[in-house]
Amino acid sequence: MKNSPNTKYVLIGLAVLIWGLIIYKVVSGLSGDDISEPQQVHKPLVKSNIDTTYRLLADNYADPFFNEIEIEEDTIIETQPLSEPVNTLPATHVPPVTQAPIDPQPAVKYNGYIYNPATRKRTALITYNGRTMVVGVADKLDKKTKIVKINDIELVISFNGKIIVIGVAGS
Repeated sequence: MKNSPNTKYVLIGLAVLIWGLIIYKVVSGLSGDDISEPQQVHKPLVKSNIDTTYRLLADNYADPFFNEIEIEEDTIIETQPLSEPVNTLPATHVPPVTQAPIDPQPAVKYNGYIYNPATRKRTALITYNGRTMVVGVADKLDKKTKIVKINDIELVISFNGKIIVIGVAGS
């Protein structure tokens, strides 16, 4: 089949028409003349099921979600003055008892261990206070923390002389 010259002119006309529409859409989109404002859509209020709403069953507790402030009135009990004066002892100052600061327990996660059959040593994969570490038995993590035992189900550490047992993927 031989192409007729009429087919060529029809195809050129279609290509010009399609490219003309594309160029028109791009130019009209960039002009910004027909910017429509967003429309507000109002949804109807949904009625809540009373059976599933929150409420307190005990009457003696305040509702934590109740936004109004309740002011309780003070009750004043009148007392009558004593007929005899009361001897008061001089106040003595007692210094407050201060406790030594307690170090928080470190955050340790035991991820598993690696066993080397040649040396028969286990190496634990742990996350210690957010840092991933590879440690062995008797390694010190800091001044207060030391690895005591590594096995397949738990890791035993000593923190300030206190023994802490951590399971696999536990903390």
